[in-house]
Amino acid sequence: MKKIFTLAAMVSMAWGVNAQTPESWYVNNEDGTLKADYVANTDASKMSEVKFATANVDGVHTSGPVAGYTDDYTTPLQPKVDNTWGDIKKQDMSKDGSVAPFYYVQGKGNPVNIEKVTWEEVMTDGEPTGMYRAKWDDSYYAPDGSNGLPSNGTYVALTPKTDGTLKVAMWTNKGNRDVYVVKGSDAKALAFGTDVKVSGYVQATNNDVPEDSPLFGYMLYQEDIPTKGTEGSDAFVIGAGNRPVWVWLTFSAKANETYYVFNKNTQIGFGGFEFTSTGGSAAIDDILSEDNAPVEYFNLQGIRVANPENGLYIRRQGKNVSKVIL
Repeated sequence: MKKIFTLAAMVSMAWGVNAQTPESWYVNNEDGTLKADYVANTDASKMSEVKFATANVDGVHTSGPVAGYTDDYTTPLQPKVDNTWGDIKKQDMSKDGSVAPFYYVQGKGNPVNIEKVTWEEVMTDGEPTGMYRAKWDDSYYAPDGSNGLPSNGTYVALTPKTDGTLKVAMWTNKGNRDVYVVKGSDAKALAFGTDVKVSGYVQATNNDVPEDSPLFGYMLYQEDIPTKGTEGSDAFVIGAGNRPVWVWLTFSAKANETYYVFNKNTQIGFGGFEFTSTGGSAAIDDILSEDNAPVEYFNLQGIRVANPENGLYIRRQGKNVSKVIL
């Protein structure tokens, strides 16, 4: 019993280090300029990737390389490559800066599974012209995961090292473009309103305040912005659907799962993220939750050891947990 208590204490300490520790990464410097990380790949035919990390989250923001195809008489068509980044954009939320401005940056290229682009012949009055164009239909993301994850264009991928809450800052132009938060493990979209909470600003929804207020004429902050419709009917369209939005997408995130954030087109900008850890690593979770398992050994940091050598280890078999010296 004492040994089990000792293990529990170790787990508590492991969780305590990370629990409720907010951390963040933003695309802008303190002076509002774009971070130097945003440099296009020198090979224009390759995707540009800005990689970043905090203590508990690894992330990447991508751009390009394919921005479209040139209609032509031969197939496959010649791709138009563009892997550059836009300049940083700023949306003020108050007259005097008492509410922090919303900064964001855009990439290039639709977030599609580029391998699923096909070609179709252009028809005129029902007659073939001999000219072809790209057909994108099957390459666009499907919320049920059937078309896979984007392999081209603009998207953000975030991978937490511990369980926690991710809060991702995104701008979307004319919010009638579907916005997705997608689990990498099954390529399925999380449900807005339940799995994903949307908060922030919708254009032309302004504060009702006196004219001498620094918020007069500026957008109203909304704690809970609904989607336009229900699942299967604009379930991923934010707010009114025909106006730009500056929002935070907040959702629970599991350790070692990758979460993709993007919209159907490139009319989206990434501002950064915040992460609050609730603690616990996958290894620690395994120790506590796997019942009826064979004998397993872990080091004192809770990491599974396949072939333990001489030293002090945690031994687990079923529900029996103890420290052993080998």
